[in-house]
Amino acid sequence: MVPIFAFPVALALGNDRFEARRLGGLFLGLAGVMMIVLPSASIPQMGSAFWVMIALIGGACYACEGNYVAKWGTAGMDSIQVLLGASLVGAIISLPLALATGQWINPMPPYGIPDYAHILGSLIHVMVYAGYVWLVGRTGPVFAVQVSYLVTVFGVFWAKVILNETYVPQVWLALLAMLAGMYLVQPRKPSEQVAPSASMDQTGRN
Repeated sequence: MVPIFAFPVALALGNDRFEARRLGGLFLGLAGVMMIVLPSASIPQMGSAFWVMIALIGGACYACEGNYVAKWGTAGMDSIQVLLGASLVGAIISLPLALATGQWINPMPPYGIPDYAHILGSLIHVMVYAGYVWLVGRTGPVFAVQVSYLVTVFGVFWAKVILNETYVPQVWLALLAMLAGMYLVQPRKPSEQVAPSASMDQTGRN
């Protein structure tokens, strides 16, 4: 849902121009995700539906973040500095919650395999998120947020490789739909880009 949220926000902020082809690509990618998720998803209770709506808030925030960076930049910080600031804020918010719910994890050695996996995941996250912030500044938020479709594609791929899962033809059709959608919502040519704001020129694109 992130790309679907990002497009109207981009239009409202002047980060992008409406184009039927790009809108069609977003919905094609969404259709691919739904082909994978919906057959195995059921929401029998209103309580479950409520939490699905709560989960959508994350997607909406993700979309707003990309548009904010594209519109106003990062206050002169590079993508690594932005990630550091976001991580510090996240740590401040998460620490009392972890302590209150008994989910605290001791960061001191000795380390086991799960701990090393967590460290490796953190390093990968640094590279991926820094790359995402960079991509927003170069291609715009509507194209950049399609990484959410890639998450689905690679989730299916690694489940096949690591867990030896098998898929019905519908899953492969869904992946083709997502890739076709990404092709339709390719980044604009430089001559077609919406003029960035002065703040963005001074920050995110230096």
